[in-house]
Amino acid sequence: MNRLNRLFLRLFLRLFLPLLLGLSLTLSFNVFAQSEVFTAQQFERLKQQHQGKRWLVLMWSLDCPPCFKELAEIGQLHQQNPSLPVVLINTDGDEMLTQQRKNVLLKYRLNTLSNLHFADGKAAQGRYQIDPGWYGELPRSYFYQPNGERTAKSGLVNATVLKDWLL
Repeated sequence: MNRLNRLFLRLFLRLFLPLLLGLSLTLSFNVFAQSEVFTAQQFERLKQQHQGKRWLVLMWSLDCPPCFKELAEIGQLHQQNPSLPVVLINTDGDEMLTQQRKNVLLKYRLNTLSNLHFADGKAAQGRYQIDPGWYGELPRSYFYQPNGERTAKSGLVNATVLKDWLL
């Protein structure tokens, strides 16, 4: 290897490789930790997508310590079954919390599940579109039957119940 090639290789390894790695990590972080804004139309599409299957909608917030217990359980189940039929909806409408939401999704390895969040100032509207009888208590889970019927539960769901429902 001649001197010019060695110099180029050394320059590449010192300057460009770290830049490329950083860029790829940033892109993968953004691609795999996305949370989309909740809309009624999108929720209807999710219902159609899961039609004929059992699935779970889990409502959570950054201000809800019990929610993190459920997210941890879902994360463990998701590692066992990557096609876990779960939709996560974050109720924090503040766009300034986007990075914190992403961090939680990555921490519990939930970043490849369907993730939605309420838009700024639209939390009450989002809650109503999901369930007119729900007043925002968290955690909140909706267990959907294959025929589209659902059962709502407020409060922490037992890990065994989650496992039995999802696996």
